[in-house]
Amino acid sequence: MSQPALRLVEFSLALATPEGRRPVLQRCNFELAAGGFYLVVGRSGSGKSTLLRWLTGLFDPRDNRAIVSGTCAVLGLRIDRTYPRALRGRVAAVLQDEGLLDDLSPRENVELALTAARRSTKLAVGLLNQVGLRELPARVSALSGGMRKRAGVARGLAAEPELFLFDEPTAGLDGPAGRQLATLLRDTHRDAARPRTTLVITHDLQAFADLADKVVEIDDASHTLRLRSPDDPGLHAEPHLPRPGVVAHRAEDPVLAAVGRSIGELGSLTHTLLTSVLHLPPVYPVLCVRTVWRCLIESAFFAGLGTLLLGFLTTFFALRNSPLEGAFEDQILIGVGKVLVGVLAPLMSGFFFTARIAAGAAARLGTMKRSNQVSALMLMGVRPADYLLTPLTYGFVLALPLVTLGAIVLATLASAAAAGLVSDVTMVRFCAAFFHSTGLPDLRAVLAKAVLSGYLVSVSTYHLAMGPKRSGQDVGDAVNQSIVVGMLTTLLVHGLFTVWQFT
Repeated sequence: MSQPALRLVEFSLALATPEGRRPVLQRCNFELAAGGFYLVVGRSGSGKSTLLRWLTGLFDPRDNRAIVSGTCAVLGLRIDRTYPRALRGRVAAVLQDEGLLDDLSPRENVELALTAARRSTKLAVGLLNQVGLRELPARVSALSGGMRKRAGVARGLAAEPELFLFDEPTAGLDGPAGRQLATLLRDTHRDAARPRTTLVITHDLQAFADLADKVVEIDDASHTLRLRSPDDPGLHAEPHLPRPGVVAHRAEDPVLAAVGRSIGELGSLTHTLLTSVLHLPPVYPVLCVRTVWRCLIESAFFAGLGTLLLGFLTTFFALRNSPLEGAFEDQILIGVGKVLVGVLAPLMSGFFFTARIAAGAAARLGTMKRSNQVSALMLMGVRPADYLLTPLTYGFVLALPLVTLGAIVLATLASAAAAGLVSDVTMVRFCAAFFHSTGLPDLRAVLAKAVLSGYLVSVSTYHLAMGPKRSGQDVGDAVNQSIVVGMLTTLLVHGLFTVWQFT
């Protein structure tokens, strides 16, 4: 208990936004004793949530870059440019958007947190009971607002954190429900197996009346922190109107700014590529298998139907519009087989796969980013690359070649049907001609194109989806960009491989 929960020495924190530099704290000296139940208050826009994201390591360098100086130590560990891995599990938080994972049940959300904390998943029922959740629906979407808050608390308790932070936990709740939740937070603090420090960001001081030990106030005039008594009458005054943040404007050449953003985005994409390689060994193999299966099922119909029509129409028009009037049909089928199997069917199946799967993945991941589900993973100590990127990579790299092979089979059958419709070509004669110059090297090239394009599209889709998401429009833009970038990547890979193969 001698080690303070939070210690700031000449600490400054500012955000580098597109509009300029917005300070949150300036040369702040502050120390918070461990073991207390504290409220964090301040005007709207004073930086309370920003401070929470700094203390929990949730800053995204692709969003607003943090500019820091001085010393900030949490539980004795200093936070610098990178967040200490040793704090994961020791520090937990429940954000205003709880970030419950939609693809898991409420109980599975808690079980995932227990797994990340290396504790038995059998404890999930007890944690849910502890927060008053005994009968739960099967889906997160069926939870009420109060139940979501409680489920978020249960998930945060899974790691038995030493520092537990909450961002507006009573927001959206009526008076009695807010008081019940506030009392629950105090009870879980008191009943913790080991000493715990709890910080609650709130505007609802009435809900926490007589529960807090001290109040930490962010003074947005001096940009410092100060400790106040919860009985201070000034805390219960009417809230002030939001005051505009201090922004230091700096003239910048638009061309240089665009170049800087492009370089930064290229560096971020390179980091995503490197991350995909380093995290290729699956941490969640069941999730990888499930993702591969989903990619196969969701894309098979579109890719199959598209290449079925492609095979039929290509052969039909090649034979029907031959200027030789039915002569040299075998030679025409040889050319059709080479182009269809080696070029057109793989390319079109790649297009259909990308349009369906990349768009869906970008929408799902972008929504997770915007609704703080990705932040929740990080708070649990689950690496988003392990939980999201690796399964997505396996889904694309394994499913796309299988879809491509299936598409080639369907294109071949459709081509045979078209040949039989236009002329009296037998199946034996068709196969002999169609596969005359198509062999194992072509199949290897097809698989190589599918694997490489699938890998690159998965990485680009993840990268676009994990960018800043401040609105639904940002999610929609990521979906559109993933389709365009994915199709261009597929076209480029197939084009280069085909030119290399036939030269």
